[in-house]
Amino acid sequence: MKRLGIFFFFEKNGYVDDFILYYMADLVKNLTELVVVCNGKLSEQGRAAFSRYTQNIIVRENKGLDVWAYKTALDQYGWDRLAGFDEVVMTNSTLMGPVRPLSEMFEAMAENQDLDFWGLSVHHGAEGNPFKGKHIYDYLPVHIQSHFIVYRRRFLQSADLQQYWDKMPMIESYTDSVQRYEAVFTKIFADKGYKWDVYVRTDDLKDFTDYPMLVCPTRLLRDKKCPLFKRRSFMHPLEAYLNDTAGEPVRELYAYLRDHTDYPLELIWSNMIRTMHPYDFTRNLGLTRLIQPTLQDGALAARVRGTRRIALAMHLYFPDLLASSTAFAANFPPETDVFISTDTEEKKAAIQAAFAPLALHSVTVLVVENRGRDVAAFLCDLAPRLAGYDYACFMHDKKAVQTKPGSVGGSFGYVCNENVCKNADHVLNILCEFERDPRLGLLCPPFPTHGLYFMNLCSGGWGPNFDNTKTLCRELGFDVPISGEKSPLAPFGSVFWFRVKALEQLFSKGQGGAGWRHEDFPPEPLPQDGTISHAIERVYPFAAQAAGYYPAQVMSTEFAVTRCDAMQAYAGGLVRPLARVFDCTTFGNAALSATGFAARRHFGLFRVYGPYANTRRRHARNWLRDHLPAGLYWGIWRLKRAVFGPHGAPYEE
Repeated sequence: MKRLGIFFFFEKNGYVDDFILYYMADLVKNLTELVVVCNGKLSEQGRAAFSRYTQNIIVRENKGLDVWAYKTALDQYGWDRLAGFDEVVMTNSTLMGPVRPLSEMFEAMAENQDLDFWGLSVHHGAEGNPFKGKHIYDYLPVHIQSHFIVYRRRFLQSADLQQYWDKMPMIESYTDSVQRYEAVFTKIFADKGYKWDVYVRTDDLKDFTDYPMLVCPTRLLRDKKCPLFKRRSFMHPLEAYLNDTAGEPVRELYAYLRDHTDYPLELIWSNMIRTMHPYDFTRNLGLTRLIQPTLQDGALAARVRGTRRIALAMHLYFPDLLASSTAFAANFPPETDVFISTDTEEKKAAIQAAFAPLALHSVTVLVVENRGRDVAAFLCDLAPRLAGYDYACFMHDKKAVQTKPGSVGGSFGYVCNENVCKNADHVLNILCEFERDPRLGLLCPPFPTHGLYFMNLCSGGWGPNFDNTKTLCRELGFDVPISGEKSPLAPFGSVFWFRVKALEQLFSKGQGGAGWRHEDFPPEPLPQDGTISHAIERVYPFAAQAAGYYPAQVMSTEFAVTRCDAMQAYAGGLVRPLARVFDCTTFGNAALSATGFAARRHFGLFRVYGPYANTRRRHARNWLRDHLPAGLYWGIWRLKRAVFGPHGAPYEE
């Protein structure tokens, strides 16, 4: 069979991941010719990668999404030339696989020659149309999904298909693409009498879900011999999964791929870490580490202690907290080298005396400049000492003196220490986590949500620090996904574990940088929030990701129970009263109703309520912070809080 393949590709930097080449290597076995259409950039690496399979590579302006990429290839060949092929296959880089030879699918579909076009999978449609825009139908029709669709010769020769593509308007958005192409193509031509089918038949699942490829991919791979799965599975918002499932689809998919196929999982990991936000894939894959209070793998722990270099970095400032800091260090194995910074010779002597009885490999205490507090001490003075170590932990003695009542700040310290260093076995179990998973770069406790720290849930932990963190990422050369709508998996409170290699570029202040100096940090008195120190606190996970590792949260099993109960309490306390006025039949409906209500409640200049990264209010606030004298800005901020609230909160909303 003479078969043409049209492969659509888009990646912002033009980099071609190995999962694409893996897919293409099997695809070309079933093709006579292949043309690759790239929207936007194609790097030298990308061109060399595609050139292994075809010399027909079209690089075009990034306009019209996938629809106009396919149209470009169809126009290049022309209808007369296309009519010489038995089939034209249109597919793209949103698919991963195959987990079984694609030839099985092509051979099976070849048995039914009474088709005009066919595809891999079907979306079962919806009664209403969830997409805004230029609707052709007032509902979402059943349709072949556009990630893999095949036209047969007689269809290619039809005037109907040719006219459809020749008159295709420019596609302006994803919604436009769905409305004018993917969701309507199948119905338009079925209504004209053309015959279609799909390889993965899911009529038995249409009452289970309208989107089987996303909601139950494991059933398709296992029971229906589907050869491919969606890359989107790993970055699809957990909130969206929770409308239809308990959040299990991606974990089931990964387990099936790992245990029942030969698909190289590294292809998923390398693309995931390079291009996806950890907030999405760590939740979908359940990568939060729950640490038992007793040792789980004595043999592995012994191997780590015998073969890995372990360090503990500490910044100690408060003499009255020295006992608790010493108790923290006492939980570390005796092979640990401890590096401590403080600000006076008197404190140094007290620290040395307190640590002398501990069974540790070495303790080094440095007197450093008292500028930039714990963050500056860590980056300027302690981090250079960590070169050559494998795994390390950083902690500092913490007093949240600005938070009232004091119990709220005290519990912040509990959240940090309970999850990072509960006891000696907890520490060894964490070290084993790093040893088992070579991609793990950072383990952080969850941000606090009790008391006035509940506002962390409102901003996802960003506070007023999204813009300065994004700027810092750019300055340090971290080309990773960052979004004000997604929480950074960051060590709020600056107590965390890390693989030293994962933070090397941050420690050097960028690729080939000269490192950090105390002059990089503002002098005392430090603002309560919004400084470079607060940006650095949030940049750690992005530094790890830029180095090829991923961050994750860590909790003791005891705290995880407390956290689960707390989240249930928060949800119940909010949803019960909201259910009286909002549609709370599902999480998605409740969120949509609340968002619509919030949009109506804003007024005047700042009436627009939208994504955190784009709100006028946030941009105005940050502009004032950057351009007004500090005293004037904070005076305005305190006045706003006093009049409008929230009252006494530790972070800006």
